[in-house]
Amino acid sequence: MRGSGREISPSWRTAHRHCVNDLRADVLRVLGVFKVATADQIQRLSSPHLTYRHTLKETAAKRKEARTASHRGAANDLRRHGLSVDGGRTRGGEEVRLLTKDGLATAANDLGREPEEMGGMPKSAGRSGASHPMTVNETVIALIRPKPDLDLVAREPAEVVAAAQAAVDAPKGIGTITSYATEVALPVKGTWKNPAIGSARADVVVIAPEAGVPLLFIEVDNCTEEAVLIGRKFDKYARFFKRWEKDTDGIEKPPWRTRWAAPEWDGYERVHPPVLLVFHQAGKRSAKSQMTKVADLTRHHWQGRSHREDAYHSYDGCIPIVATTLDLLREHGPAGPAFWRFGRDHREPLLDAIGNPRRDASLARRQAAREE
Repeated sequence: MRGSGREISPSWRTAHRHCVNDLRADVLRVLGVFKVATADQIQRLSSPHLTYRHTLKETAAKRKEARTASHRGAANDLRRHGLSVDGGRTRGGEEVRLLTKDGLATAANDLGREPEEMGGMPKSAGRSGASHPMTVNETVIALIRPKPDLDLVAREPAEVVAAAQAAVDAPKGIGTITSYATEVALPVKGTWKNPAIGSARADVVVIAPEAGVPLLFIEVDNCTEEAVLIGRKFDKYARFFKRWEKDTDGIEKPPWRTRWAAPEWDGYERVHPPVLLVFHQAGKRSAKSQMTKVADLTRHHWQGRSHREDAYHSYDGCIPIVATTLDLLREHGPAGPAFWRFGRDHREPLLDAIGNPRRDASLARRQAAREE
């Protein structure tokens, strides 16, 4: 260090360079998936232990400034190299970051994805406070529920360590940042790269078979859109799900199966992949009212056929539609009773909501009876 009378060791320089590279990689991966995000969102997702540091700062603003400093510096470094740009500010005044074309290509390489797999940019990115992309990001963070590394908060005050321990002990979330993609076109005609007019566009696509979620589409609404417009999205989803095309092996398959490596599962051949609706009470419309209206408008897409003798419904050719609010998702996580499957009268965990546990139990009973 110049002027200090001390020499900086090569090992320190190497460790510092690795740390900077890791932080840059964090920013690239998160922005590669989210397309637009704040330093706070990047930090909470990629370095959750920092959330439990700097707790002795006197205000929440100073605590946030301290815990996000490293990732803000990494984002500024990416900007100097032409990989990111400033994207304006959120309605709460936080700075938003975006990737450039070169940055998106670099992120694709880090994520192990082809450029055409990266999805598009949100329509409101960098404008009007980016309220919708911010809610999409918060939905993904609430589903992943990042766990802090307890070793990295061991020297913090006891109550802080206890809070971090509680987060570690809480039920797991679903997947990691690499399990998610945003702004993904679902072509009813045309190609993935050039979808025809009238194609669906998923806010989020989740592939996390290790967590019991082979394939899940997510739509996010800030309670600003009319229910009828949300309902029409499912007409597009239905057209996309009914489309078949030849794969590289010459066999016709649904197009989603030619793109995503969802494991073979009988349920996703007879019943279409599920769609999760997440409502955030930001607009003037009631989230509860929105759910009810959308359920009524989309009944022809999700309503199953009752098997009274076996006490379950079958959903061949239907779209499982599940709804929740961002507040419920944050409170309970995907393993808690936060999700309402259209057609049911109670909330349940996500895996139960997108599945058909009564049918599974009935088939298990039949199998046991046959074996007996």
